[in-house]
Amino acid sequence: MKMAKLKFLINTFTHWDEPPRARHQVANALAKNHLVIFVAANKVGFPRIKTFQVQENLKVVQPYLFVSNKIRYRLPVLNEIYQNWLYKRIAREYGEYRVINFDFTATRIYHFFKDVIFYYNDNFASISKRLNPSIIARYHRKKEAKVAARAKFCVSTTQVLMEKLLAFNPASYTIPLGGPNIKDYEIQVKDSSDHEGLIRVGLMGFISTFSLSTDILNIVLNQKNMELVFIGPVEDKLMGLLENRERLLLKGTLTGIELFQEINKFDVALAPYCEAFTNDKSIGVGTGSKTYQYMALGKPIVISNMAGLQAISQFDK
Repeated sequence: MKMAKLKFLINTFTHWDEPPRARHQVANALAKNHLVIFVAANKVGFPRIKTFQVQENLKVVQPYLFVSNKIRYRLPVLNEIYQNWLYKRIAREYGEYRVINFDFTATRIYHFFKDVIFYYNDNFASISKRLNPSIIARYHRKKEAKVAARAKFCVSTTQVLMEKLLAFNPASYTIPLGGPNIKDYEIQVKDSSDHEGLIRVGLMGFISTFSLSTDILNIVLNQKNMELVFIGPVEDKLMGLLENRERLLLKGTLTGIELFQEINKFDVALAPYCEAFTNDKSIGVGTGSKTYQYMALGKPIVISNMAGLQAISQFDK
């Protein structure tokens, strides 16, 4: 007997066409058997909402606003107005959907949807405190607490994050991240011990000085027998700190099979988080979704020792 398809709305402050993160992984996994709506971060444009199909069971809702997502969620009044407008609009068509919410500021979603799960994959309030003026950080901290407290239950990606959520909502649980099933992409996984020429060291994700160590990247670039590959958007400031850039290959943002084909070419994969992510337990509580993308393709990984990683039992094996 075939199981009836469930309906899920994945609410995010993330663009669909960017390096895959937890919200993309959840959306793709659910879409194998159920109907999924992925609400992406707003793009800049005249306020409106577009919808497009990306696979059989998966649609992306793309909002537009006159300022970027990065500015909008830092402006409390505008963020509240935007959420009220957006959730009211999408609830007209998808009001009966179960919501998996990744936006830690989305308190307004509870006004329009009854069945909301909060999926928490990073310590956003602590990161906000490092990036934003105190008034914005306070707004984010209050919103994060309310979003967690009002959720039907909360899902975290590490034990450390779950312990924080328990202060807001006793129905909080840990579900570690995972990687894609490479068999779905018909990729012949490359044996990293069998390579010709330069050793290819790869890094995938958002490549910026906020989270990544340029010292480690320069160590690689200063090795004559290595080349470094970046997949994803790269911050100009970080580029300016790199040495021997003739050994650096920029692949841009890739998704789907193109992403995994490029990772498959790596001999070694990197997740070189900076000191704040390794020493500050309020920040370095994740495990890095890139880690699981690398492991899915059998790549040896050089990764910084973060608090979130230390509590993952799978890595003890």
